[in-house]
Amino acid sequence: MGEGTLTIYSASAGSGKTHKLAGIYLEKLFRSRLHYRRILAVTFTHKATAEMKSRILDELHRLASGQGSKYLGDLTKATGKNESLIRSEAGNILYSILHDYSRFSVSTIDSFYQKIIRAFARDIGLHSGFSIEIDHARILSSAISNVIGSADSDQLVRNWLTMFARTNIDEGKSWDLKKSITGLSGELFNEKFRLLPEEEKKKIGNKEFLVSYIRDIREIRSEFRRKMKDYGLECLAYFERFSLTDDMFFQKGRGVPAFVRSAAGGITRPPNSYARAVNENPSRWSSGAQHSALGEALKAGLEKTVKEALKFYDDNIVFYNSAEQILSNIYILGILSDVLYHVHLITRDENTFLLS
Repeated sequence: MGEGTLTIYSASAGSGKTHKLAGIYLEKLFRSRLHYRRILAVTFTHKATAEMKSRILDELHRLASGQGSKYLGDLTKATGKNESLIRSEAGNILYSILHDYSRFSVSTIDSFYQKIIRAFARDIGLHSGFSIEIDHARILSSAISNVIGSADSDQLVRNWLTMFARTNIDEGKSWDLKKSITGLSGELFNEKFRLLPEEEKKKIGNKEFLVSYIRDIREIRSEFRRKMKDYGLECLAYFERFSLTDDMFFQKGRGVPAFVRSAAGGITRPPNSYARAVNENPSRWSSGAQHSALGEALKAGLEKTVKEALKFYDDNIVFYNSAEQILSNIYILGILSDVLYHVHLITRDENTFLLS
Protein backbone atom coordinates (compact mmCIF):
# COMPACT_ATOMS: atom_id res chain seq x y z
CA MET A 1 0.00 0.00 0.00
CA GLY A 2 1.82 3.09 -1.24
CA GLU A 3 1.34 6.70 -0.13
CA GLY A 4 -1.47 8.56 -1.85
CA THR A 5 -3.15 5.39 -3.05
CA LEU A 6 -6.53 3.91 -2.19
CA THR A 7 -6.53 0.17 -1.61
CA ILE A 8 -9.82 -1.69 -1.16
CA TYR A 9 -10.02 -5.12 0.45
CA SER A 10 -13.34 -6.75 -0.41
CA ALA A 11 -13.94 -10.13 1.19
CA SER A 12 -16.54 -12.11 3.12
CA ALA A 13 -16.79 -12.34 6.90
CA GLY A 14 -14.08 -14.45 8.52
CA SER A 15 -11.73 -14.26 5.55
CA GLY A 16 -9.02 -12.30 7.40
CA LYS A 17 -9.72 -8.62 6.69
CA THR A 18 -9.05 -7.58 10.29
CA HIS A 19 -5.81 -9.60 10.32
CA LYS A 20 -4.68 -7.92 7.11
CA LEU A 21 -5.57 -4.40 8.27
CA ALA A 22 -3.88 -4.93 11.64
CA GLY A 23 -0.75 -6.04 9.78
CA ILE A 24 -0.79 -2.89 7.64
CA TYR A 25 -1.23 -0.76 10.78
CA LEU A 26 1.73 -2.49 12.44
CA GLU A 27 3.91 -1.91 9.36
CA LYS A 28 3.12 1.82 9.55
CA LEU A 29 3.97 1.89 13.28
CA PHE A 30 7.50 0.62 12.72
CA ARG A 31 8.41 3.62 10.57
CA SER A 32 8.67 5.73 13.71
CA ARG A 33 8.10 5.24 17.44
CA LEU A 34 5.44 8.02 17.42
CA HIS A 35 3.94 7.18 14.07
CA TYR A 36 0.66 6.06 15.70
CA ARG A 37 -0.17 9.78 16.17
CA ARG A 38 -0.39 10.16 12.38
CA ILE A 39 -2.51 7.09 11.65
CA LEU A 40 -6.32 7.12 11.69
CA ALA A 41 -8.24 3.85 11.70
CA VAL A 42 -12.04 3.93 11.66
CA THR A 43 -14.53 1.09 12.02
CA PHE A 44 -18.32 0.73 11.92
CA THR A 45 -18.88 -0.70 15.39
CA HIS A 46 -17.43 -0.36 18.89
CA LYS A 47 -16.85 -4.12 18.88
CA ALA A 48 -14.66 -3.84 15.78
CA THR A 49 -12.79 -0.91 17.33
CA ALA A 50 -12.04 -2.90 20.49
CA GLU A 51 -10.94 -5.90 18.43
CA MET A 52 -8.58 -3.81 16.29
CA LYS A 53 -6.99 -2.05 19.27
CA SER A 54 -6.64 -5.28 21.20
CA ARG A 55 -5.02 -7.08 18.29
CA ILE A 56 -2.47 -4.30 17.67
CA LEU A 57 -1.51 -4.02 21.35
CA ASP A 58 -1.40 -7.80 21.82
CA GLU A 59 0.92 -8.24 18.85
CA LEU A 60 3.23 -5.46 20.05
CA HIS A 61 3.36 -7.18 23.45
CA ARG A 62 4.09 -10.57 21.89
CA LEU A 63 6.86 -9.12 19.77
CA ALA A 64 8.36 -7.16 22.67
CA SER A 65 8.29 -10.15 25.04
CA GLY A 66 9.90 -12.57 22.59
CA GLN A 67 6.78 -14.59 21.93
CA GLY A 68 5.77 -15.91 18.52
CA SER A 69 3.84 -13.60 16.19
CA LYS A 70 2.10 -14.24 12.89
CA TYR A 71 3.15 -10.77 11.77
CA LEU A 72 6.90 -11.08 12.41
CA GLY A 73 7.81 -12.39 8.96
CA ASP A 74 5.75 -9.75 7.16
CA LEU A 75 7.17 -6.97 9.33
CA THR A 76 10.81 -7.90 8.70
CA LYS A 77 10.11 -8.12 4.98
CA ALA A 78 8.15 -4.84 4.80
CA THR A 79 10.53 -2.78 6.96
CA GLY A 80 13.85 -4.40 6.07
CA LYS A 81 14.66 -4.66 9.79
CA ASN A 82 15.87 -7.86 11.44
CA GLU A 83 13.93 -9.74 14.11
CA SER A 84 15.99 -8.38 16.99
CA LEU A 85 15.39 -4.76 15.96
CA ILE A 86 11.67 -5.37 15.37
CA ARG A 87 11.28 -6.84 18.87
CA SER A 88 13.25 -4.01 20.45
CA GLU A 89 11.22 -1.32 18.70
CA ALA A 90 7.95 -3.08 19.52
CA GLY A 91 8.59 -2.50 23.23
CA ASN A 92 9.28 1.19 22.68
CA ILE A 93 6.19 1.64 20.49
CA LEU A 94 3.99 -0.18 23.00
CA TYR A 95 5.32 2.00 25.83
CA SER A 96 4.62 5.18 23.82
CA ILE A 97 1.06 4.18 22.95
CA LEU A 98 0.13 3.16 26.49
CA HIS A 99 1.44 6.45 27.88
CA ASP A 100 -0.20 8.53 25.15
CA TYR A 101 -3.35 6.47 24.68
CA SER A 102 -5.64 9.33 23.61
CA ARG A 103 -3.55 9.74 20.47
CA PHE A 104 -4.01 6.06 19.56
CA SER A 105 -6.74 6.81 17.00
CA VAL A 106 -8.76 3.69 16.35
CA SER A 107 -12.45 4.60 16.66
CA THR A 108 -15.88 4.27 15.11
CA ILE A 109 -16.90 6.55 12.26
CA ASP A 110 -19.42 8.27 14.55
CA SER A 111 -16.81 8.96 17.23
CA PHE A 112 -14.40 10.34 14.66
CA TYR A 113 -16.98 12.74 13.21
CA GLN A 114 -17.99 13.89 16.68
CA LYS A 115 -14.37 14.89 17.34
CA ILE A 116 -14.27 16.83 14.06
CA ILE A 117 -17.57 18.59 14.75
CA ARG A 118 -16.56 19.59 18.27
CA ALA A 119 -13.22 20.90 17.01
CA PHE A 120 -14.94 23.15 14.45
CA ALA A 121 -18.22 23.87 16.28
CA ARG A 122 -17.93 27.65 15.97
CA ASP A 123 -17.00 27.45 12.27
CA ILE A 124 -20.20 25.53 11.42
CA GLY A 125 -22.44 27.79 13.49
CA LEU A 126 -22.95 25.64 16.60
CA HIS A 127 -23.13 27.06 20.11
CA SER A 128 -20.91 25.74 22.84
CA GLY A 129 -22.38 22.92 24.88
CA PHE A 130 -24.28 21.45 21.93
CA SER A 131 -25.26 17.80 21.95
CA ILE A 132 -24.92 15.34 19.11
CA GLU A 133 -27.93 13.24 18.11
CA ILE A 134 -27.06 10.10 16.17
CA ASP A 135 -30.57 8.65 15.86
CA HIS A 136 -32.83 10.95 13.83
CA ALA A 137 -36.03 8.99 14.65
CA ARG A 138 -36.96 11.00 17.74
CA ILE A 139 -36.44 14.40 16.12
CA LEU A 140 -38.19 13.28 12.93
CA SER A 141 -41.20 12.06 14.91
CA SER A 142 -41.47 15.39 16.75
CA ALA A 143 -41.08 17.35 13.49
CA ILE A 144 -43.89 15.38 11.79
CA SER A 145 -46.16 15.89 14.80
CA ASN A 146 -45.45 19.63 14.61
CA VAL A 147 -46.27 19.70 10.89
CA ILE A 148 -49.60 17.94 11.46
CA GLY A 149 -50.32 20.27 14.37
CA SER A 150 -49.56 23.34 12.24
CA ALA A 151 -52.47 22.42 9.93
CA ASP A 152 -54.81 24.12 12.41
CA SER A 153 -53.37 27.52 11.57
CA ASP A 154 -51.72 26.95 8.17
CA GLN A 155 -54.27 26.62 5.37
CA LEU A 156 -51.65 25.51 2.81
CA VAL A 157 -50.37 22.68 5.01
CA ARG A 158 -53.95 21.67 5.79
CA ASN A 159 -54.77 21.46 2.09
CA TRP A 160 -51.74 19.31 1.33
CA LEU A 161 -52.42 16.97 4.24
CA THR A 162 -56.03 16.64 3.11
CA MET A 163 -55.01 15.81 -0.47
CA PHE A 164 -52.45 13.33 0.83
CA ALA A 165 -55.06 11.64 3.03
CA ARG A 166 -57.54 11.43 0.16
CA THR A 167 -54.92 9.86 -2.09
CA ASN A 168 -54.16 7.25 0.56
CA ILE A 169 -57.85 6.45 0.99
CA ASP A 170 -58.40 6.18 -2.77
CA GLU A 171 -55.49 3.76 -3.05
CA GLY A 172 -56.49 1.73 0.00
CA LYS A 173 -53.39 2.73 1.97
CA SER A 174 -53.05 3.40 5.69
CA TRP A 175 -55.25 6.04 7.30
CA ASP A 176 -52.45 6.78 9.76
CA LEU A 177 -51.13 10.10 8.45
CA LYS A 178 -48.10 10.24 10.71
CA LYS A 179 -47.05 6.69 9.83
CA SER A 180 -47.38 7.39 6.11
CA ILE A 181 -45.41 10.63 6.32
CA THR A 182 -42.70 9.01 8.45
CA GLY A 183 -42.17 6.32 5.82
CA LEU A 184 -40.99 8.77 3.17
CA SER A 185 -39.59 11.46 5.48
CA GLY A 186 -36.70 9.16 6.31
CA GLU A 187 -35.39 10.01 2.83
CA LEU A 188 -34.53 13.47 4.13
CA PHE A 189 -31.55 11.89 5.86
CA ASN A 190 -30.57 9.80 2.86
CA GLU A 191 -27.29 10.72 1.20
CA LYS A 192 -29.01 10.98 -2.19
CA PHE A 193 -31.32 13.69 -0.88
CA ARG A 194 -28.46 15.57 0.76
CA LEU A 195 -26.58 15.59 -2.53
CA LEU A 196 -29.49 17.14 -4.42
CA PRO A 197 -28.70 20.59 -5.82
CA GLU A 198 -30.22 23.42 -3.78
CA GLU A 199 -32.36 24.36 -6.78
CA GLU A 200 -34.02 20.92 -6.71
CA LYS A 201 -34.60 21.14 -2.95
CA LYS A 202 -36.27 24.51 -3.41
CA LYS A 203 -38.61 23.03 -6.02
CA ILE A 204 -39.73 20.41 -3.51
CA GLY A 205 -40.67 23.21 -1.12
CA ASN A 206 -42.37 25.28 -3.84
CA LYS A 207 -45.98 24.16 -3.66
CA GLU A 208 -46.98 26.30 -6.65
CA PHE A 209 -44.42 24.42 -8.74
CA LEU A 210 -45.70 21.09 -7.41
CA VAL A 211 -49.30 22.01 -8.24
CA SER A 212 -48.26 22.79 -11.81
CA TYR A 213 -46.24 19.57 -11.94
CA ILE A 214 -49.22 17.56 -10.67
CA ARG A 215 -51.37 19.08 -13.40
CA ASP A 216 -48.88 17.98 -16.07
CA ILE A 217 -48.57 14.46 -14.65
CA ARG A 218 -52.34 14.09 -14.42
CA GLU A 219 -52.61 15.10 -18.06
CA ILE A 220 -50.19 12.30 -19.04
CA ARG A 221 -52.30 9.80 -17.11
CA SER A 222 -55.62 11.13 -18.43
CA GLU A 223 -54.41 11.23 -22.04
CA PHE A 224 -53.35 7.57 -21.86
CA ARG A 225 -56.67 6.49 -20.37
CA ARG A 226 -58.63 8.62 -22.82
CA LYS A 227 -56.78 7.31 -25.85
CA MET A 228 -57.07 3.67 -24.76
CA LYS A 229 -60.77 4.13 -24.06
CA ASP A 230 -61.27 5.65 -27.51
CA TYR A 231 -59.55 2.65 -29.10
CA GLY A 232 -61.71 0.29 -27.05
CA LEU A 233 -64.97 2.03 -27.94
CA GLU A 234 -64.01 2.13 -31.62
CA CYS A 235 -63.37 -1.63 -31.57
CA LEU A 236 -66.66 -2.32 -29.79
CA ALA A 237 -68.42 -0.35 -32.53
CA TYR A 238 -67.01 -2.85 -35.05
CA PHE A 239 -68.16 -5.69 -32.80
CA GLU A 240 -71.70 -4.32 -32.84
CA ARG A 241 -71.72 -3.38 -36.53
CA PHE A 242 -70.60 -6.85 -37.68
CA SER A 243 -72.29 -8.81 -34.84
CA LEU A 244 -69.00 -10.27 -33.65
CA THR A 245 -68.98 -12.77 -30.78
CA ASP A 246 -66.18 -14.00 -28.54
CA ASP A 247 -66.24 -17.45 -30.17
CA MET A 248 -64.95 -15.96 -33.40
CA PHE A 249 -61.63 -14.88 -31.86
CA PHE A 250 -58.46 -16.74 -30.94
CA GLN A 251 -58.86 -18.06 -27.38
CA LYS A 252 -62.38 -16.65 -27.49
CA GLY A 253 -63.11 -14.02 -24.82
CA ARG A 254 -59.67 -14.25 -23.24
CA GLY A 255 -57.86 -12.57 -26.12
CA VAL A 256 -58.82 -9.53 -28.20
CA PRO A 257 -62.35 -9.20 -26.76
CA ALA A 258 -60.99 -8.99 -23.18
CA PHE A 259 -58.39 -6.40 -24.20
CA VAL A 260 -60.95 -4.31 -26.07
CA ARG A 261 -63.56 -4.36 -23.30
CA SER A 262 -61.08 -3.45 -20.55
CA ALA A 263 -59.80 -0.54 -22.65
CA ALA A 264 -63.34 0.66 -23.38
CA GLY A 265 -64.17 0.46 -19.67
CA GLY A 266 -61.22 2.64 -18.75
CA ILE A 267 -59.35 -0.26 -17.13
CA THR A 268 -55.60 -0.28 -17.76
CA ARG A 269 -54.98 -3.99 -18.15
CA PRO A 270 -51.90 -5.35 -19.95
CA PRO A 271 -52.78 -7.17 -23.18
CA ASN A 272 -52.00 -10.87 -22.80
CA SER A 273 -50.29 -13.16 -25.29
CA TYR A 274 -53.65 -14.14 -26.80
CA ALA A 275 -54.41 -10.53 -27.72
CA ARG A 276 -50.85 -9.97 -28.91
CA ALA A 277 -51.12 -12.95 -31.26
CA VAL A 278 -52.64 -10.59 -33.86
CA ASN A 279 -49.12 -9.16 -34.31
CA GLU A 280 -47.61 -12.53 -35.15
CA ASN A 281 -46.74 -13.50 -38.70
CA PRO A 282 -49.24 -14.61 -39.81
CA SER A 283 -51.73 -12.84 -37.53
CA ARG A 284 -53.83 -15.08 -35.32
CA TRP A 285 -57.31 -13.68 -35.11
CA SER A 286 -59.20 -16.95 -34.75
CA SER A 287 -58.50 -20.49 -33.59
CA GLY A 288 -59.83 -22.24 -36.66
CA ALA A 289 -61.34 -21.11 -39.92
CA GLN A 290 -61.99 -17.40 -39.77
CA HIS A 291 -65.65 -16.40 -39.60
CA SER A 292 -66.76 -14.30 -42.55
CA ALA A 293 -68.12 -11.56 -40.28
CA LEU A 294 -64.77 -11.27 -38.52
CA GLY A 295 -62.98 -11.10 -41.86
CA GLU A 296 -65.23 -8.25 -43.00
CA ALA A 297 -64.71 -6.39 -39.72
CA LEU A 298 -60.95 -6.70 -40.02
CA LYS A 299 -60.99 -5.31 -43.53
CA ALA A 300 -63.31 -2.48 -42.48
CA GLY A 301 -60.80 -1.25 -39.91
CA LEU A 302 -60.90 -3.49 -36.82
CA GLU A 303 -57.45 -4.93 -37.52
CA LYS A 304 -55.90 -1.51 -37.91
CA THR A 305 -57.54 -0.18 -34.73
CA VAL A 306 -56.55 -3.16 -32.54
CA LYS A 307 -52.94 -3.06 -33.71
CA GLU A 308 -52.77 0.71 -33.18
CA ALA A 309 -54.14 0.22 -29.65
CA LEU A 310 -51.50 -2.40 -28.87
CA LYS A 311 -48.72 -0.19 -30.20
CA PHE A 312 -49.99 2.85 -28.31
CA TYR A 313 -50.12 0.79 -25.12
CA ASP A 314 -46.56 -0.47 -25.53
CA ASP A 315 -45.19 2.96 -26.44
CA ASN A 316 -46.80 4.76 -23.51
CA ILE A 317 -47.37 2.34 -20.63
CA VAL A 318 -44.03 3.25 -19.01
CA PHE A 319 -45.02 6.93 -18.93
CA TYR A 320 -48.45 6.04 -17.57
CA ASN A 321 -47.07 3.83 -14.81
CA SER A 322 -44.50 6.49 -13.92
CA ALA A 323 -47.27 9.08 -13.68
CA GLU A 324 -49.27 6.76 -11.42
CA GLN A 325 -46.31 6.27 -9.07
CA ILE A 326 -45.51 9.98 -8.98
CA LEU A 327 -49.10 10.94 -8.21
CA SER A 328 -49.26 8.40 -5.39
CA ASN A 329 -46.30 10.11 -3.66
CA ILE A 330 -46.40 13.70 -4.87
CA TYR A 331 -48.48 15.02 -1.95
CA ILE A 332 -46.13 13.66 0.67
CA LEU A 333 -43.30 15.23 -1.34
CA GLY A 334 -44.98 18.59 -0.83
CA ILE A 335 -44.95 18.01 2.92
CA LEU A 336 -41.27 17.05 3.13
CA SER A 337 -40.09 20.65 3.02
CA ASP A 338 -42.33 21.43 6.01
CA VAL A 339 -40.95 18.42 7.88
CA LEU A 340 -37.38 19.49 7.13
CA TYR A 341 -38.15 23.03 8.33
CA HIS A 342 -39.44 21.72 11.66
CA VAL A 343 -36.42 19.41 12.00
CA HIS A 344 -34.21 22.50 11.74
CA LEU A 345 -36.33 24.33 14.32
CA ILE A 346 -36.09 21.47 16.80
CA THR A 347 -32.32 21.02 16.43
CA ARG A 348 -31.82 24.78 16.80
CA ASP A 349 -34.00 25.04 19.92
CA GLU A 350 -32.37 21.98 21.51
CA ASN A 351 -28.86 23.09 20.45
CA THR A 352 -28.43 19.70 18.81
CA PHE A 353 -26.33 18.63 15.86
CA LEU A 354 -27.98 15.79 13.95
CA LEU A 355 -25.34 13.28 12.92
CA SER A 356 -27.35 10.91 10.75
